[in-house]
Amino acid sequence: MATIEERSPGHYRITVNCGYDLKGKKIRRTTTFIPETVTAKGHPKTANTIKKEVEAFAAAFENKIRTGNYTNIKKMTFEQYSEKYLEEYAIPSLAPKTLQETKRTVKLFNADFGYMTLEALNPLFLQEYINNMQKAPKASNSPNTLSYGTIKRRMAVLSAMLSQAVRWNLVQYNAMERVQISKNKSAQPQEKQRYFNQEQAITFLNALDNPLIYQYCRAKTASENTIQITEYQAKHKLQLQLKLFFYLSMFSGCRRGELIALQWSDIDFQNSTISITKSSCRVDGQLITKTTKTSGSIRTIALPQVVMDLAKQWKAEQARYRLLIGSKWAGSNYVFIQWNGLQMGLETPYNAFHRVIDNYNKNRKKNDPELPKIPLHGLRHTSATLLIAKGTDIKTVSERLGHSSTSTTLNIYAHALEELDRTAADTLQNIFFTSAM
Repeated sequence: MATIEERSPGHYRITVNCGYDLKGKKIRRTTTFIPETVTAKGHPKTANTIKKEVEAFAAAFENKIRTGNYTNIKKMTFEQYSEKYLEEYAIPSLAPKTLQETKRTVKLFNADFGYMTLEALNPLFLQEYINNMQKAPKASNSPNTLSYGTIKRRMAVLSAMLSQAVRWNLVQYNAMERVQISKNKSAQPQEKQRYFNQEQAITFLNALDNPLIYQYCRAKTASENTIQITEYQAKHKLQLQLKLFFYLSMFSGCRRGELIALQWSDIDFQNSTISITKSSCRVDGQLITKTTKTSGSIRTIALPQVVMDLAKQWKAEQARYRLLIGSKWAGSNYVFIQWNGLQMGLETPYNAFHRVIDNYNKNRKKNDPELPKIPLHGLRHTSATLLIAKGTDIKTVSERLGHSSTSTTLNIYAHALEELDRTAADTLQNIFFTSAM
């Protein structure tokens, strides 16, 4: 049976006797347990409660040793710990996309220092590791180094792992809390947020009605030994569902995965709203639909009538199409679909978005400005930036975007708020100096 000894107030040493070695010396396995002294609600625990927790820990420790599942903590390597972390915590707890990124990052850590014991990951080693990472090339033969954001995301995974190790009493503290990740002065400056201004947004929406011009090649046998290749163009209208997708992106500010996950039951035609309760993403090559990233991302968004009218048109067209293909229909209730009714892939709107921009720029009138090549996610930023520019309060913008807090919105859209501040200064000048004249 395990013995329990309180070495100092709140610190308990658990010892389990495992018989004798060949020289007749006792084999002992020990560990230290530091129970929490307050409950989750902040109330002090009674001495009896703490005693029961210590005894339960001691029994579990002894059981691990008897069943062969115990690893000497001082000799546990980071790679051994990472396997336990993924199996016991990450896989049951993390969202699929987050889990995929965590596994990828853990693999990098194991390649770099997986052989080291968990206790050897002290602040000095981790600080040197981060500093070297900032100097390392982004890829082989690349002059660019890893971005500050990439390094911060990777080390956030390690910090989460070490915090869990503290909770499991494997280490005394989280070494990542004692290191700094400074911005690399020699790194390439991060590109500013890319989005459409008001004029460009209007141009893009109008461009959705322009026919898309495709370039084709036709092969024709001219004679026995020659083949004649001729080029020709064909015009195709943008699918109505893609037009609706881009309108929703612009007017709702939703993420791509949230729109791909939309079902007709999420659209309230009577109240002109959509409900965002889930999101789609690709994990290990498979498209999956899950609940939203945070509870704050679950929201209902009001939409203008022009968007609702487009949705009604597409719903009717989809119903007619479903009857047309009959038994080939394999889908359910998704708004955005493939040819057989299954959920639309994440790449489809991305490719169509850039095709629309390229088509407009190539065929625009001589004096018309080009549309900038922004990412698809830029439509979300366009929605938020235009709302802020028109004086919409930050709380409303944050709720429409599904941010967990207004501070997130403030950090991302500082550029728009700075512009509002300039406008406010000009407004005050006009008020005081106009009235004084």
